[in-house]
Amino acid sequence: TQFISAELRDKQLELLLESLERKIVSQQLKLVRTHITLGSFQGGDAKLLSFPHKEEQELTMALVELSGVELQEDGSAVPRHQPFEAVAALFVVLYALNLLSG
Repeated sequence: TQFISAELRDKQLELLLESLERKIVSQQLKLVRTHITLGSFQGGDAKLLSFPHKEEQELTMALVELSGVELQEDGSAVPRHQPFEAVAALFVVLYALNLLSG
């Protein structure tokens, strides 16, 4: 939809495509869902950031960072500049991709 495309940047779309190819969308969805469900970006779960390959972790951190949230190595997140709309859009896209690739 227009909201999603307005909130996602071209670079994010490239990273989403790579995420699909690497089959890590479901893990990324869990990570983003955790932070949205908590309603805050406090605390973290390092196991949500444990991917089989370092490149996948870096890809995920870059994808989320483009939504205005900086992920830390321990799984915690630091919001920047009111990121809720961008993170919500990322969640919707990850959810749809996860369903379609399921």
